[in-house]
Amino acid sequence: MKTMNNTIHIVVELVAQEGKFDEMKDIFSELASATREEKGVISYSFIEDENRKNTLLSVEEWQDEESEKKHWDTPHLKSALKKANEVFASEPIVHKGKKII
Repeated sequence: MKTMNNTIHIVVELVAQEGKFDEMKDIFSELASATREEKGVISYSFIEDENRKNTLLSVEEWQDEESEKKHWDTPHLKSALKKANEVFASEPIVHKGKKII
């Protein structure tokens, strides 16, 4: 059984401008499809926050730090972030860590 000690967990809060949520959702839907094909990704999902309007939560698990770092250099992430910057209401908030319990 594979140990989970080195896996990287990330949750990112993404908030769209008023009226731009569907556009943001489409951008990240495309990104998710491409990212799920990357080596080292364990899971990569987006959840609509039921308590905060216009908010998506990116929930990610990566095999290791190296895999997550390589993700930042992919053309699909760079393209998605360029598009998303036009619809973000605020800077994304990133929570990153390793599973301890």
